[in-house]
Amino acid sequence: MTTSTQRGEFNATDKWYSVTLWGSNPDSTDNDDCWTGDEFATREEAVACYNAICASPTFGDLPRACGYDWEFVMVDGPDVHAVTANPDQRAQRARRRRDDSEWNREIANQTGMAFGCDGYNDAMGW
Repeated sequence: MTTSTQRGEFNATDKWYSVTLWGSNPDSTDNDDCWTGDEFATREEAVACYNAICASPTFGDLPRACGYDWEFVMVDGPDVHAVTANPDQRAQRARRRRDDSEWNREIANQTGMAFGCDGYNDAMGW
């Protein structure tokens, strides 16, 4: 088995630009919730990817990789830095709340099977 470094194809300085998807604003201090990203060799490739995601929040592999549920997109490199909120942010948050409530009901159902009606009611917060 040969690795990319053995073939001479990889150089850590080849890709200076990145487009990343975040759960909160990446410019906030101590933010470490980057969900996914991709690296690019040229500024033009990175900016094109960034613009495509801003124009269509479900476009491409990056949004698909995080289930189309992201809050901010960032393009970053030596001569470019931009952050944009998801234009579908309101719809994404509503879907996330719905998914959370469905998950909470599932937990309550499991608890109810183990501990009866009182367990179900406790898990539902009633």
